[in-house]
Amino acid sequence: MHCRKVVHLEVIGTGLAPLDGACPADADPADPQRGRQALAQLRQKVLRLAEQIRVEQAARDDTVAEYVKLANNADRQQSARIKQVFEKKNQKSAHAVLQLQKKLDLYQRKLREAEQGGAGRPHRDPVVAGSKATAKPKEPGAAVHGRFGSSENVCPAKPPQEEPPAEEAQASPRYGSEDEGSSATSGSAGAHSTSRGPALEALPSSGLDALLLHLQEASRAQAGLEEALDRVRGLYQRDYQLLMQALQDQRYRFERLEEQLNDLMELHQNEVLTLKQELASLEEKIAYQSYERARDIQEALEVCQTRICKMELQQQQGGQMEGVEGRAGRPLLGRLISVLLALMAVLLVCVSAAANCTVPLLKSRARALCSLLLLLLLALLWRNGDTLALHLDRQLHRVLELWA
Repeated sequence: MHCRKVVHLEVIGTGLAPLDGACPADADPADPQRGRQALAQLRQKVLRLAEQIRVEQAARDDTVAEYVKLANNADRQQSARIKQVFEKKNQKSAHAVLQLQKKLDLYQRKLREAEQGGAGRPHRDPVVAGSKATAKPKEPGAAVHGRFGSSENVCPAKPPQEEPPAEEAQASPRYGSEDEGSSATSGSAGAHSTSRGPALEALPSSGLDALLLHLQEASRAQAGLEEALDRVRGLYQRDYQLLMQALQDQRYRFERLEEQLNDLMELHQNEVLTLKQELASLEEKIAYQSYERARDIQEALEVCQTRICKMELQQQQGGQMEGVEGRAGRPLLGRLISVLLALMAVLLVCVSAAANCTVPLLKSRARALCSLLLLLLLALLWRNGDTLALHLDRQLHRVLELWA
């Protein structure tokens, strides 16, 4: 919309599209040649400005397309740097268009002032204005150079008719400074603002055709700018949609991550509570088991202490009994020795008797068999000698007790 406004104001400010069908005020019926020259100057200015705007808009479109392409293939750091460069270029282009718009507003204001006060002004000779314009010639690219940084991308438009070469254009009054040329045009428009009808009749049909042709070219340029603006709007809309989609994706991912984080936090809290409960139960179990074991150990110690006391009592009682038995056993010991000696004597007698009896027993088989049986009996007696000795010992004790 900004570029469309620029073209519209430029066309209105130059007076090429009056709605009532009248020709510009510079077309003096007394001098059609000078009117055509002024119209040619205005036409070339309009075409130059339209071409400059078109070139600037094309450059902006290329910059936007390149930015979108680089931003899609770059990472976050590179995207930030590319965005900074793109914003600088975009601000520079917008500033240039704003300066051009201000200049167009100035031209339009001067033209309005000239049209309002042109009836009371004396007629200005276009030759004088041309001499003023030739005093300060300037190349169209040089005028744009201060706005856009360089005149490489600015290619001034050529009208459908033949234009003089660049050297001739520099010396011609129609390539004068835009401010002074606009002043001359405003002056001539003010001088003839009341005679638009005769001026239209005085102009030849070729001038009207050229005017209509240039108006059509301006309309085509405006349509091209509108198309470029629509393309840029489409690019910005697509970029906006991509950014909104990315934002929605990031928001969805953030919500998912937040849900996962909440789930993890809840799970962690549940696990912590479970661990605390398990630790409390284990602590209770350990305390109960330690109490039970301490009680068992205490009972075992009490039992051991009781047994020790009993053993001490038994030991004391046993010592007393041994003392009593020691006193009563001394006379019995002498008697027991005498009994043992008597038994040994009896045993020797028995052995000698057995030896005497053995010799006749081995003279025949029957005697030998009897002797073998006797030996077996003796072996059995020998094998059970402990039992017999114990029995004999008991019997001796009884006998001794009876004797005592």
